[in-house]
This record gives sequence, C-alpha cells and structure tokens, in this order.
Amino acid sequence: MTFQYDSMMEPLFEDVNLSIHENWKLALIGRNGRGKTSFLKILLEQLPYEGSVRSSLRFSYFPTYPEPSENITAEEMLLKNNPAKEPWELERELSYMKLSPEILQRRFQELSGGEQTKLLLIELFLNEQSFSLIDEPTNNLDADGRNVVGQYLKNKQGFIVVSHDQRFLNSFVDHVLAINRESVDLIKGNIDEWKREKDRADHLSRETNSQLGKEIKRLSDVSGRVGSWGLQRENSTKDASERRLAAKQMKRSKAIRKRTEEKIEEKRSLISNIEQADRLKMNVQVPRNQILYLRNFSILRNGKPLFEPVDADVYPNDRFFITGKNGAGKSSLINFLLGREEVETTGEHRVQMPEKLSVLEQKNQREKDYGSLLGRLSFREKEEYLHLLRQLGMERSRFSDQTSRHWSEGEQKKVFLAHAILGSNQLFIWDEVTNYLDLFIVEQLIASIREYEPTMIAVDHNEHFADAVATKKLHLTKR
Repeated sequence: MTFQYDSMMEPLFEDVNLSIHENWKLALIGRNGRGKTSFLKILLEQLPYEGSVRSSLRFSYFPTYPEPSENITAEEMLLKNNPAKEPWELERELSYMKLSPEILQRRFQELSGGEQTKLLLIELFLNEQSFSLIDEPTNNLDADGRNVVGQYLKNKQGFIVVSHDQRFLNSFVDHVLAINRESVDLIKGNIDEWKREKDRADHLSRETNSQLGKEIKRLSDVSGRVGSWGLQRENSTKDASERRLAAKQMKRSKAIRKRTEEKIEEKRSLISNIEQADRLKMNVQVPRNQILYLRNFSILRNGKPLFEPVDADVYPNDRFFITGKNGAGKSSLINFLLGREEVETTGEHRVQMPEKLSVLEQKNQREKDYGSLLGRLSFREKEEYLHLLRQLGMERSRFSDQTSRHWSEGEQKKVFLAHAILGSNQLFIWDEVTNYLDLFIVEQLIASIREYEPTMIAVDHNEHFADAVATKKLHLTKR
C-alpha cells in the first residue's frame, strides 16, 4: 500500500505490506503527524491509495458521534446499528464499563465526555462482525476511567487502537504496529516489549551507522585523491603524446571516482534514521515565595462544597499534581488559582502567583494557530520558538504552512506546548499537557522536567507521566 497527500513531497506510506489477524488487540503508535489517523482512514476507504486492502470484516471507527439534531437517548444510540440486541446484553456491557442501566434513558448529548466515550466503545463491540478502529479513546477519561476502559478492551478482541498513554496500552494490547520515519514495524507483545525491541534495534543501527560512516569517509578520501591525481597528471606536461596518455588516465580516474561516489551514495542509503527525541531545554526561574497554602479548603457551588475539603502547600521547585475523577473540580481549582472566576470558598487559602507564568490549556485553542502565535513574537523569540518546535520533532517543511488548523491534533498541541515553554518562567500551570502528544514527546518532557526541576501545578490523567515527575499530589473527591 502506498499513499501520499497532494501537498507532500514524499509518500506518507510507501510499499507497506502487512497482515493483521482479526483477533489481535493492536496498538498503532508513531510520532505526531506520522500518519496514524490517515492509516485508519485508508482502512475505511476514506482516502485514495495505491495497492490493495482486503478484509472479510467491516471496519467501524471511534469516535463517531450522533448528530446533535438527532437528540437521541443512550439506548437509541446503542441500538441504531445493533437493533437485534436484547436489553440484558446492553446492561451487561454497561456493567463492564461501570455504568448504571439508568444511563440508557438519558439524552446522549447531556452525558459527560467520559460517559459518551464509554458508550461509543460499547456500540462498536456490540457488532461482533466488525473490526474496530479506535482513535485516541483516552482524551475524555480520567485515570479511573482509563483503567475501566483498559480492562474492557482486555476482554475484547479484534481492534486497532491509537493512543499515546503507554500504561493504558500495556494493560491490554498483544501486538504493536509502529509507524517510523522510514519503515512500518509490527511486533508481537505490548508497549514495553516494543520499547525493548526498539532499543535493541537502535543499538545495532548505531553500530552499523558508525561502520558505514567510517567506510564513507574512506571512500570520500579515495575519490578526492583519484580526482586530484588525474588532474595533476594532465597538467604536468606539454608533450602531446604524454598529454594523450594523461587524458586517458584522467578519463579512467573520472570513471573510478564515479564508481566510488556511487558506492558512497549506496552506503549513505543504508544508514538507519534512528527515531529519537532531542534534549528539550526549559528556561526555569525559581519563585521567591510559597505559591499556595490551603487549609480545610473547598470551592462552593450553590452554597455547597464542590469537593471534600483539602489541605495543601506548594513551595518553589514543587511539582504539584491535582488528581481526581472527572467532575471532581480539578479544572475549577486551576481556574480559581489563576483568578479567572470569582467563586465562594470555604476554609483558609493564600495564593501568591509569581509574575512569570507558563499556562497551557487542556484543549487546543481553536481561535489560535501556528501563524497567529508566530505573528506576535519578536525576531529573537521566533528563532527560539522554531527551535523548540524542531526539538519537539516538527518537520521543517511544516514551518512554511502559516496555519496549523490542518495539522494533526498532536502537531497542534506542540504549537501551544512550544509557546508555553518559550522564554523564562517561574511557575508552569499545565492542564493535561500529554493529551495528543506521542510517546517520544512524553518521555522527552519527563527527561526535561527532571533535569530543570520547574515549579509546577498540573493536572494530567497520564499516570506514567504524573508518577514520573510529580513530587506532590492532591486528590480531589467530589462532594
């Protein structure tokens, strides 16, 4: 299979040959913009391609939301494509997702993002004759929801899932399909096993690359000496017969040089382009004062506490993560700390925000894009910003596209992440930074945060990321 967008200089996929078993629980991974969603669209026959895709099963895609104008209940949504299913079958699936049967009579559009995600996944697997293509199922799920959905998928079979949460994927996948810069690799096992395989392959590639580099240098030296020798011989005499002989030798030296340069190009083509993330620089200043003091604190909604009262202290160099289920008040607490809304509170609180803040929103801001952010920067800031984007794995060819609206969600997230890292900051307030970011960038962020030790207040449901960088956690329990 070969596929290329019209705007691309080179194919996104070239001569890909794969066989995927109908019972596999397959993780589809790769860097942002590498073509994961495009791969799913090819299977769905939504993009033109060269080659063939054959399957005895119908492909079903997540997420496929009902139109808001339909105004249907959860039960109607589930039965729309599965009319023969009995009520007990729906209730069985709901129990697996820790959902009450009462949810069936509620309007789908009125449900939370996590509830909608669970119901859409149930709808996919009610049809046993389809092969599910699941694209980023964790973005509306808290940590508890991710565990529930992970267990649900562990008990199912026959699907491809795109996700950048490696702990979530490790809980159920049995095969991994990795879209690399120059290849598409399929391995049996989970993400941890794929990482071990990749580390071994990268180690061998580095050794091979080192040998090839030495051979290229040797051949380049030979080519240079041969060319120089032929030219010197031709210019060293004015005798006609000697010059004819020198011309023959010059012609021969050119042929030798050509063959040598062809060998050099052949060697260069063998060098593996190892997939790795660059070191990400953060310019961090340490705040002078305690950032946050909470005692028996809660936010009031209609006179009632939003969450159980909590105590908390945030000092310079703390990496303070707020955890809890969806709806517990995590984003409300962040907005309160940022002074975005005036709310009633109970208990004691002191908030001392430093002057220089890095704020990253949970969702990509649709009213902003790469071009609009770039236009607000000075020449020096632009240079730093573009360098940060390169460190985050963005291809240089993207920089000429002044709108990022056509980029993948992960590439758009990098636009805002680079902007959040830009300049010197005393406090980083990041809400779900890992949403849409690929595994390489998550590991890159972990390494950078550990190295520069910024003061942070964060919310993130990626447990691997939070456990790796948090120094303190505050769990909110909905009242």
